[in-house]
Order: sequence, then structure tokens, then C-alpha cells
Amino acid sequence: MPLPSSLVNVGDRVAEFFDRGGDAPYLLYVYKPSEEYAVRRDLGELRLWLEAKQVNCVPISLADLFWQALQESGWLEPLLEEERRAKGDSATLGRIIESVGEVLREPPTLPDRVLAALNGCEPRTAAFLYRAGALYPAYRTSALLEDLRSRLHLPVTLLYPGRVVGSYGLSFMDRCEPAYGYRATIIPRETND
Repeated sequence: MPLPSSLVNVGDRVAEFFDRGGDAPYLLYVYKPSEEYAVRRDLGELRLWLEAKQVNCVPISLADLFWQALQESGWLEPLLEEERRAKGDSATLGRIIESVGEVLREPPTLPDRVLAALNGCEPRTAAFLYRAGALYPAYRTSALLEDLRSRLHLPVTLLYPGRVVGSYGLSFMDRCEPAYGYRATIIPRETND
């Protein structure tokens, strides 16, 4: 079964970087949050396609890194307990979300953790960041990509749950106000809707 053109677009950009050089592409594969599991299947198909072109694909779960950061910080249980006691109090929940964001920005930061996951990777490697929805609303993916751009010179594709607003705006989880600061190529997922 052939890949949809949106996946071929991602794959071609990644493969071309290794064949021609230049700046490593940073890509946003944008999909509806409800399509999370279908997108994970997309990633598996794209991985096979790229590996046939001798490109190693490293999938990195941002959710796993998120939970790892909270666990290692010692704040996981206290924050969960505070959330249970909050019983929907928006002010308390806001403070919890702010605390989670602070944990992800403290060394080792979320970008540090992504880099560690790629440590020792093969030369022809592309990173695929998935389960970004776990970061909502504590951490903006634009900050993650901006930090990685200056330190990681491999193709990076962020599987972005949300929607495109206008030509360049992105609404994370289809809930946030549109952000326009992404310095990445936006590739909307094709659907049969």
C-alpha cells in the first residue's frame, strides 16, 4: 500500500537532507488530536519507508520523557496528590501546570532529554517526536523545537496534535490560541474525511 502524499512529503525531505546536505529539516506533521493512534501507525509506515532508504529512525515519546522528568525531580507524587486534593479548583490546577512546566525547563530540560535519547545514534538518523499531547498545557512545543534547532543537526519531525490556522498558525491540541513562531515546515496529515 503506497504512503499518503503527506507522509511521502515528510520522508522525501528527510531523505533529501542525507543525499544533498544543507540545513537539517524541522517538520511539523499536523493532525487532529483524535487521530493519535492512526498517526502512530503512520509513523511505523514512514519508518519502514525511510529504513528502505538507509535512514535510521529514532522515535522519541515526549510523554515518556515528561513522566521521567517528573519522577526524577521527586515532584511526581506531590503534584499528583495536590491534583487529587484540588478537586477541579482552577487556581490550584494552574499552579500545578506551572510547576510541571518548571520541572521540564530545569536541567536536564526536555530538550536535553531528547538529545540524550539520540546520543550515539547512527550518522543517517532522523528523530521523530511523538505523544506531544502529554505536554499540554504545561509546555509549548515551539520552545522545544527552538532549543533543539540550535543544538541538533539531524532531521526532526514533531507529530503535532492540533490544527493549522491560516497559512502558518498552529493551535496546539486544537485548544490553544494559534502560535505563529514555529520555524519548521508544516505538513498537514491527509485524511479521508
